[in-house]
Amino acid sequence: MENRREREDRKRMLRERMIDSETLERQREEELERSYREQRRKYRRVKTIVTVLVLLLAAGGILAYRYYSLHHQYREYSVQWEKELAGGTFSGYESYGENVIKYTRDGAAYLGADGGEIWNQPYEMTSPFAETRGDYAVIADKNGYSLYICDKSGCQGVVTTTLPISRASISATGVTVVILEDTGSNYIAFYDKTGTKLQIEIQTTLAGNGYPLDLCVSPNGMLLMVSYVYLDQGSMQNQVVFYNFDDEGQNVTDRLVGGFRDYGSSMAARVRFLDDTHACAFAQDGLRFYSLENTVQPELTAQADLAEGEQIDSILYSESYAGMVVSDGSGRSLRMYDEGGREVFRTDVDLEYETAEISGDHVLLYRDSECKIYNMNGNLKYSGALDGGIDKLICLGERSYIQISPQSVKGLELRK
Repeated sequence: MENRREREDRKRMLRERMIDSETLERQREEELERSYREQRRKYRRVKTIVTVLVLLLAAGGILAYRYYSLHHQYREYSVQWEKELAGGTFSGYESYGENVIKYTRDGAAYLGADGGEIWNQPYEMTSPFAETRGDYAVIADKNGYSLYICDKSGCQGVVTTTLPISRASISATGVTVVILEDTGSNYIAFYDKTGTKLQIEIQTTLAGNGYPLDLCVSPNGMLLMVSYVYLDQGSMQNQVVFYNFDDEGQNVTDRLVGGFRDYGSSMAARVRFLDDTHACAFAQDGLRFYSLENTVQPELTAQADLAEGEQIDSILYSESYAGMVVSDGSGRSLRMYDEGGREVFRTDVDLEYETAEISGDHVLLYRDSECKIYNMNGNLKYSGALDGGIDKLICLGERSYIQISPQSVKGLELRK
C-alpha cells in the first residue's frame, strides 16, 4: 500500500517537474521572441533614422546646389572648341533648337552645336530674314518673292510669290503664313511644309479690317494672330485679332474668333504665340497677354503697362516668356513675364547693349564683345567680355554657350 503511494508521489513529482520544464522552455522561447522583436524594432528605428538623415543630407545637397546654381555668378570662361566660318555676305543668325541657322544673301546653312555644317541651301535674296519654330524654319526675302521652308534635314519646299513678302511666320508643323503686299490691299497666304499653297487666304484693306503690321501662327498651325492698323473716322487705330482654322472655327464668320480694339493709337508692331494657348502683343504702351484655352473665344488675361515717361527700348520673347527693356530718362530696367503675364523678375540694366533676347532659360544682353547673362530668377550669371566679338550668343545649358563672331563659332563653358 505504501509502496503504491510512493510510486504515485514519484509520478506526481515527475509530472510536476516535466510541467515546470515545459513552462521554463516556453518562457525561454517567449523571452527569445521578445528579444528578437525588440532587436527588430531597434533595427527599424536605426534604419529609419539613417534613411531620414541620408534623405535630409541629399535634400540639403540638392537645395545647396540649386541655390548655388541660381545665385552663383561666373567670372571666367573657357573655349571648348572653335571653328572658322566660311566667308560670305553676312546677314544674320537664328537659334534652331540647340543649333543655329546662318543666313546670308547667298544662302543658308544649318550649323550644329559643334559648329559643323549639317546642310547648306543656296539661293539669291536681297534682304533675307528667318524664323524658326520646333523642327521647322522659314527663310524669306523681305520685299522679295521667294521663301524656303526647311526642317533639320534640309529644304522641304520653295515658294515663289507673285506679290512682295513683308512678313512670314512658321508653325512647329511646317505651316507657313506670309503677308503679301499689293497696291490698295494685302493678302495673308498659307503654305504647307512642302511649299504647296493652301486654300486659305485673307484679303485686307486699310479701309476695311486694316493693314497687317505683324502676324504669328500658333505652334500647332491652327490659330493665327494678326496686328492690324485701321482707319476710324480718319484716325489711325490698332487692333489685334485671332483666327481659328481648326474644326472649331468652321462655323465662325471668316474664322475670326476674337478681336481686341483697346489699343487705340498704341501700335502693336509685334505679336507672338508663346505656346498653343498663350499669346502676347508688344505694343508701344506695354505688353498684353492672351489666353486661347477656349480657341473660339480668346481672352485678355494680363497687361504690363508702362508708367508715364517710360518707353520700350527692346522686346524679348521665347516659347515660355516675354519681356521688355524699359527706359525712363534716368535709367533702364529689364522686365520679364511668364506666359500668363505674371512678372517673374525685374532688374536694372547698365549695359549699352545692341541685342536683347531669350535663349533657353536665360536672358542675354550683348554688343560688340560685352555681354550680360541673367537666369529667369533675375540673377546675373555672367558679366564681361567675350573675345572675338558677338554676332550671336546661344545658351545650351547652365554653363554652356555657343558664341558666333564674324570669323568663327566657338563652344564656351562658364567657370568659377
